[in-house]
Amino acid sequence: MGRSMPVKIGLKEFTSKKAAVSYFLDKREEVRNAGVITNGIFFDELKVFFTLYCDSCPGWGLNGRLVTGFSVKSEKRLINGNWITTLCYEAQLSNKECRPFSIQEAVKVIAKSSATNDL
Repeated sequence: MGRSMPVKIGLKEFTSKKAAVSYFLDKREEVRNAGVITNGIFFDELKVFFTLYCDSCPGWGLNGRLVTGFSVKSEKRLINGNWITTLCYEAQLSNKECRPFSIQEAVKVIAKSSATNDL
């Protein structure tokens, strides 16, 4: 069995990818209730997180667009042949684009990119 891989996102350090995912997923309801967050500590953490994800993932570059807010919406996804509804983060960009993203996928990509850069 492998050991947990620590993950650093901005100034936040997590003991594992699972801990990083849980941190962001646990705050979805709070963000959903707020509507759109555009400032504050958690906004800053999400902004760093999303920017790292975009920088680490081909085709996701911000290309000069700025992150202006985050929201959480219900989204339908097909998983194992079944449609489920889940809460999903959306980044609001300066060009009025709303870009949904997966916390799990973002953590995986950031951790992989970080491990590659440490070599």
